[in-house]
Amino acid sequence: MAKLRQNIWFLFVLLFIGSCVLLLFFLQQRWQLVMQEHSQHQHTQVQQLSSSVQSLLSVQQVLADLYHDEFVQLVKAESLDMARGTSLLDHLMHNNRFATAYAVSKLDGEILLVSSNRTIAQLGNLRQYAQDHGEFEQALDTDRLVLGRTYYIEPLNSWTIPVRMALRAPDGQPIAMMALGVSLKAELADFVTPLLLPNDNSLALIRQQDGFYQFYAGSESNQAAYYDTPVAVAVLRELQQQLKASTGKSLQQLRQTESSHHVALATPEGRMQAVLRYLPEYQLWAVSTLHNQLLQQAFWRDIWRYLAVFVISQLMLFLLVRTIAQAERSRRAELLFEATHDQLTGLPNRNYIRQYRTRLLGSETKGCYLLFLDLDNFKTINDSFGHELGDSVLREVARRIKEQANRASSIVRHGGDEFLIFQQGCSEQEAGQLANRLIEKLSSPYLVNKLHFVLGASIGVAHYPSHVQQLDELIRAADVAMYEAKKTKNNVFFYTKQLDKQYQRRFSIEQRLRAAIEHQHLFMVYQPQIDASGQLYGVEALVRWHDPIDGFIPPDQFIPVAEKSGQMPLLGQFIMQQACSEIRQLQQQLRQSFQLSLNISVLQLLQADFVAQLTRQIHQSGLATHQLTIELTESILIEDHEHICQLLHSIKQLGCKISMDDFGTGYSSLSMLRTLPVDELKIDKSFVDCIQDDETCRNMTASMIAIGQRMQLITIAEGVEHDYERDLLLQMGCQHFQGYLFAKPMQAQQLLNYLQTQEHEQQPHRNKT
Repeated sequence: MAKLRQNIWFLFVLLFIGSCVLLLFFLQQRWQLVMQEHSQHQHTQVQQLSSSVQSLLSVQQVLADLYHDEFVQLVKAESLDMARGTSLLDHLMHNNRFATAYAVSKLDGEILLVSSNRTIAQLGNLRQYAQDHGEFEQALDTDRLVLGRTYYIEPLNSWTIPVRMALRAPDGQPIAMMALGVSLKAELADFVTPLLLPNDNSLALIRQQDGFYQFYAGSESNQAAYYDTPVAVAVLRELQQQLKASTGKSLQQLRQTESSHHVALATPEGRMQAVLRYLPEYQLWAVSTLHNQLLQQAFWRDIWRYLAVFVISQLMLFLLVRTIAQAERSRRAELLFEATHDQLTGLPNRNYIRQYRTRLLGSETKGCYLLFLDLDNFKTINDSFGHELGDSVLREVARRIKEQANRASSIVRHGGDEFLIFQQGCSEQEAGQLANRLIEKLSSPYLVNKLHFVLGASIGVAHYPSHVQQLDELIRAADVAMYEAKKTKNNVFFYTKQLDKQYQRRFSIEQRLRAAIEHQHLFMVYQPQIDASGQLYGVEALVRWHDPIDGFIPPDQFIPVAEKSGQMPLLGQFIMQQACSEIRQLQQQLRQSFQLSLNISVLQLLQADFVAQLTRQIHQSGLATHQLTIELTESILIEDHEHICQLLHSIKQLGCKISMDDFGTGYSSLSMLRTLPVDELKIDKSFVDCIQDDETCRNMTASMIAIGQRMQLITIAEGVEHDYERDLLLQMGCQHFQGYLFAKPMQAQQLLNYLQTQEHEQQPHRNKT
């Protein structure tokens, strides 16, 4: 049933075949009915013909018997009374409307008496007739009427059957012959014509002894062809074979019965149906023949209406199915379009790529450049002004892309703010020119809902087949190039093999990072933070990765991968749990309290349950909340400012401190800094490195320290590696330091040893004091 629903044409074919089978069955039944009706009519014809012939000849027999003795007396008289004889014959003529003439002849055939409508000279000698085939002698041997061969009488314009009956003396010896001519013209008009069907139907009496027609009625106008020629031997043989096959009886056996029999015959005139009955008294076969053509005409005369209804119904069914199929095809086309096109922009989507990958790539000879376009700063607009306005911007972006691309280009919205432009048969220079036009056009200001925006676009370009051989590889290669262009924003970058190596490196790190977290391949190191008096203020927790295959993997390689692949929350949870646990154990061993600084990424902070996770980890480790500092980079300020403030206040309420890491390198402003519950500023290493030689850098560093002092914030300088850097920072008022000048990052056990050593070294100084 599912297949029938899926393919209505298959259902139509089944219905059509079923209808044809039913039609054929109906036609076969109808044909059998027509055959049966006409066969029954033929049986009736034969029955009525037989009855008519028997009735006619019985009348002749009765009349002959009635006048027999009078004619015997006339013949036996010494003197033939011609007047009396003629009068008797005329009387017979008057009582027999079928008779053409009556005559009485001697045994040698010489005419003695004749009815008044004929003369003796006209009739001649009865034994000398050409049509006589022994019927005269046969009549001498029987008391019954004997029929001669049918012949034509020109004066009467009628075919006539000669009838003979012997006149016998009382001792039974024949003394004369009575002759009678029966007109077939009257017989045909009175008995046979009403029985015949129009065209190709005939009734006949065929003589058993010689096969000549005794009587024929049908559509054939040339009756002489029938009366002068016997039935063909081949037809008689076919008739005997068919009778034998249909009845199982021989012709001799059938002559002993009075029933009629139906046979199908193949004759030179064509195939026909015949019904036969034998009349033993006169040795005649009563035959009705019906050409199959008449049956076919009768069949088609009734059946064309049914065929017309069938054809019309099938045509209507076909039109209905075609209408449904077209509607279904249109619906499938609509569904396919909806499935393969983006509803927002009307551009093809990822499903379109899977559906028409060959069409998008084209031939290897022409080649195809793929431009992987990603909007810059779109997320900020989407998050700040809502998705509805962001959708309007995307529609405008799609319009601008279509405006710049030519008709041969295929544009696909890959998802979010990413678009793919397939450019077949163009050169590298043309692809680069198109990419630059797109960047220029997309960087133009946007006016949406009376708001002005400025976006950018980063485009990666890859080529098929010189760079890759498959569509998926082409998209990945262009994505890799786009990722490289994204580093500088609003730029175009062409794919190279070197980029692929970098991508493979990032992909390898992404795949193994989760397993590294689960199998303890990651570990924590801690870099001490020292105050102006040389005492330990706290430590910053830093994560490290030692891979069994690649060895040490730097944080600047796997941290960005974790952020982009969505693994940063899991990694951040590991760092939080491990650092809190290890530092709390150190504090207990040293019986010393100090700060623990944790770097928290934006993705981790924006998790819905971050505050709950933080609270749970602090309680599980036993670390005092006021000893935990949460370090955030200035990039957090580009997110939802109000939401960020609420999160930071929640953290502050726990008792934790909040530090602004890499201060001076990002998006912070004094107005934003004033609204955030910050406790600590960390001056980035880039300022510390140039503090001696660059006056501008020195002045900016002094200003940041002064800001921290005025806002009563703790200021920590990162990356202090030389004494002169520490001294300059002290002169500016900085009281806390972190860098290789004091200590490198170290694991928990090394940190324990370091702190114990520092404690021993500072103990004598305390004693002197």
